Amino acid sequence: MRNLELYSTAAIDHLLWATDEDITKRNAPALSIFTDFDHSQPLVIDVHTSAPNALEIMEKTHTYMRLVVDAENKFLGVITRHEFHQNMVKLATKQHSSIDDLSVKDLMIPRENVLSLDFEQLSSATVGDVVRALQENGLHHILVIDHQQHHIRGMISANDLARKLKVPIDIKQPPSFMHIFNYLS
Repeated sequence: MRNLELYSTAAIDHLLWATDEDITKRNAPALSIFTDFDHSQPLVIDVHTSAPNALEIMEKTHTYMRLVVDAENKFLGVITRHEFHQNMVKLATKQHSSIDDLSVKDLMIPRENVLSLDFEQLSSATVGDVVRALQENGLHHILVIDHQQHHIRGMISANDLARKLKVPIDIKQPPSFMHIFNYLS
């Protein structure tokens, strides 16, 4: 093992600024903003992880979404911090149990309810097309699937996209039937 020497920064007051500006444009190819699992490991969490532990993991790793897998790494669904904040207390009360008794399985969105984009379609789309799809569907994350290979190829995060575009992306949940009914009543 090599010991690394540490230096004081007291006399250093200049930052290095990149010469190529990495500002993504809305008309850029959509593939430029997608996290490809062929090059990056997917962020996963075991389905049996307790809800408090899962929330702690997500907070410590600064992630808003994790792919839920079983012991064989089979994809089962997704969990987001939104589900934790929206449903954890409500579900514990409904089941007459403690929050500590809940697991990721109780709070996840099952894979049959997860929307995705097709990799082939994404390869001919623009960043603006993706932004519009996220906004119209109230999604902060969207998976990208490869129908030909029959697997999840990657994902797109609205937060990552906003950072690359250097503009905020407003994602509002589309109104559900219940929201409309409650509003009209």
